[in-house]
Amino acid sequence: MVLTIMSPLLTNISETFHLSLAQTGTIFTANFLGFTLFVVIGGILSDRFGKKLILTVSLLGYTLALLLFPLASNFPLALIIIILIGGFGGTIEGTISALITDINPERSGFYLNLAQVFFGIGAIVGPISAGIMVGSGFSWQICYYFLAGVFLLITIGFCSIKLPALKKSDKLTWQGFTQLVNDPKFLMVCLCMVLYTGSEIGGWGWMSTFLKQNLKFTATKSSIAVAVFWSAMSAGRLICGRLSLRYPDRNIIIGLAIISTIVTILSGLLVNQIAVLLAIAMMGFGYSSLWPLIASYGAGSHPENSGTVYAILIGCGSIGGAIIPLIMGILAQNINIRAAMISPALFFFIIMITFINFGRITTGKR
Repeated sequence: MVLTIMSPLLTNISETFHLSLAQTGTIFTANFLGFTLFVVIGGILSDRFGKKLILTVSLLGYTLALLLFPLASNFPLALIIIILIGGFGGTIEGTISALITDINPERSGFYLNLAQVFFGIGAIVGPISAGIMVGSGFSWQICYYFLAGVFLLITIGFCSIKLPALKKSDKLTWQGFTQLVNDPKFLMVCLCMVLYTGSEIGGWGWMSTFLKQNLKFTATKSSIAVAVFWSAMSAGRLICGRLSLRYPDRNIIIGLAIISTIVTILSGLLVNQIAVLLAIAMMGFGYSSLWPLIASYGAGSHPENSGTVYAILIGCGSIGGAIIPLIMGILAQNINIRAAMISPALFFFIIMITFINFGRITTGKR
């Protein structure tokens, strides 16, 4: 919810701080800069001090940052707080992903997909709720105050649970890191994570602004469109999770990348509102399982360094989240927002070509 309300609230936040389109893109950059910085640090600390302690601290930090963001008196201060929101969010996501893999090492792709379905539930509820509140005359700040209260309750609830006994996860080691960075195939997987994550964030992040400016969607209708995207994402993850039990991850990734390339182009070209909503639904399905399947594919190539692999892959994804939405903002300002919305199609095409070429050197399920 915290991540995806940014799309329907982006115009309102921009107006509050008097931002250009390019400056607005720095909101995504700041968020994922914090994500990148914190995710590796959080992984190291969770190995040393335990996942529950690090998750508790991160949830408390997240709560405080959500409370402070709407209170920011100027944009530079707001960016600093956004970095913290991204950082604590990255630590939470990275640690949760590691927990899922620890508990289900044999079927990590399936269970990471399943976990992302719950992410999708929040991603559906968030934009709709934010759109309705803003459309009803409430300020965007109220949305963040509400979420701060929710996370305070989550933190209290999390402190009361007991985690199962887990095998100690791999630490981020220099030896493991050098082994990975000397593997060209793994580096290409990392590039795919950069391209996918940045394209996904840019796609839904700028979606609401695009629909309002080009197709005259209301705040409520544009929020519903973002929710349609995430509903399709959640359904796609359920379907692809099942498919991953029967078919190679690589084949599913190629198919999803092909769909994503085509519908991303269509979504930026269409002008009929119903046709655009259908294209957005197909975008959600195409994007759905690329993140968990690419992550699972990369981890499967180096099972001896799984902790290091996930830290690097999640970090690479956050780099994409920091760069590509900003590039899209620059394109929107200097060319037009349609060109910006179409641009991720190139990145999905690269992912498709990369995994097709992996077929020449890959054997087995992955």
